[in-house]
Amino acid sequence: MKRVALALVCSLLLTALTLAAPLIPTDWARLNGEGVYVPQRVTYAWPSYAAQVGLWVGMVVMILNPSPLPLPRTRRGGEKPEHRDSGWPLIAITILGFGLRVHTLGDLPLIVDEIGFAAHASDILHGQHVPIFAPGHNAFPSVYSWLTALSMALFGQNTFSMRLIPLVAGMLSIPAVYLLGRVWWSPRVGLLAAAFLATYPAHVFYSRMALNNAVDPVFTTLALVYLWRALKRGRRSDYVKAGMMGAVGQYFYQGARLVVVLMGLLAVGNWLLERREKAQRKDAKGQRDKDIVSGSWWMSLSLALMALPPLAAMAVGRLPLSGKGEALRLPADFFPDNTLRAVLGWVGQPDVSPFWLSDAPLLLTPALLVFLAGLAVSLRRWRDARYGVLVASVALATIFGGAIWTAAPLYVRYMTVAPAVALLVGVGLSAISGQLSAISFQLSAKKWRSGFGHVGTVILAVICVQGVVVSVWAHPTEARGRITAGQWWVDEAAQQAAGLSEDAPVTLVAPQVLDELERITLAHSIAAYGRRRGVALRVK
Repeated sequence: MKRVALALVCSLLLTALTLAAPLIPTDWARLNGEGVYVPQRVTYAWPSYAAQVGLWVGMVVMILNPSPLPLPRTRRGGEKPEHRDSGWPLIAITILGFGLRVHTLGDLPLIVDEIGFAAHASDILHGQHVPIFAPGHNAFPSVYSWLTALSMALFGQNTFSMRLIPLVAGMLSIPAVYLLGRVWWSPRVGLLAAAFLATYPAHVFYSRMALNNAVDPVFTTLALVYLWRALKRGRRSDYVKAGMMGAVGQYFYQGARLVVVLMGLLAVGNWLLERREKAQRKDAKGQRDKDIVSGSWWMSLSLALMALPPLAAMAVGRLPLSGKGEALRLPADFFPDNTLRAVLGWVGQPDVSPFWLSDAPLLLTPALLVFLAGLAVSLRRWRDARYGVLVASVALATIFGGAIWTAAPLYVRYMTVAPAVALLVGVGLSAISGQLSAISFQLSAKKWRSGFGHVGTVILAVICVQGVVVSVWAHPTEARGRITAGQWWVDEAAQQAAGLSEDAPVTLVAPQVLDELERITLAHSIAAYGRRRGVALRVK
């Protein structure tokens, strides 16, 4: 318990440091009466970044090694050793996914929230000492901007460094979803899901944008991996790691709040299933139940300790759990119009956001059909906690990512459950292969048996080839065409202004009169590529 007490102390001190500083206003600056952008700065008189990082690392170390840890359970004498598949297919799939995501990474200018995140990161890089968990751009925790500032320090202030964190997170999501598919079902399901996610056009596209949406799924997926291992092996360290991963997911996009519900559903559903099976066999279940309760307590404690600083900062700022002041509200057309649009987002309802820049649906037709097959299988087997969690992921993403938001659906919000979508595709492919193989055996058509056994791989190949074509050619070409002339001008003017001497006055010639929002967007763009400075505008 000494380690837990020390972790609690670190968490409380880090929370105190986060809450001690004032919240940063959303716009950070205003225009004066002459139309000149006047940057604002916030001075923080409290310990440096080193103190925050030291406390956070100390908290992680204390939680990660609770003592004593149970020894790994030995296998029974008659059991075969666990099958370990080759890692080469996964490595090849991950390299493919990375290549698709880095392709055209810097072709598009920064747009919408990309500009805000990058400007916030530039502020941090140039001495705006923002607490790592304090609400920053759009009231999200500032951790993402910290990481982007580190990327800028290493690679310069350019679109590559601004989009590097989502790029890495998108790539890491591929092996993460493989691990989840493997521990839940088999290496085959894991590889099917990983191959789909590697070439999934929506996930590829959002991994190229400087947004936090692609980051938290890595950690929430690993949280479910560790939790399932804990439920099956009873290791306290796995429970703790599950809680930690679930907590780290809270540092980024608001959709990560859903993982807490999913972890609860997985734990309770698996516990009920085990009790039912043991009751049928008339096995003793008292000690096993105690182990699960104890492990769940450790998981909840580690999650609460690590998530306390950002959640406390949001509470003090009177922000909802979504992290945005306007997020949890019902649109005027909540039912049935907005709810229907949110549901139809899965099957082709056009995206209304300024992020997607394409007419392509969220799921292309072959992938959509397999996804629906996997969803049907999961609905039929919902009592199995694994399938129940997949169904709940889709339902919760529809409700919180679309139905209760205005202007639904926004495809970027659905990326929270992209790993679940990939697993549903893997489940659907496995089910299709299994059904066709069963038919071939019933017909005793030996020459067809091997072919039907690989039909899932063939369908996956079609889906992946289509995803590659869309990701490499169709979508980038369409996105470049959808960027307006004004967006191109803002990006080019911002890079030009950022390259001027800091002592030189900046006067830009605009193609047309800009309103206040457009001027602030321009000023944020200049900050993203350089540092904050006053800007005067005149119309051509």
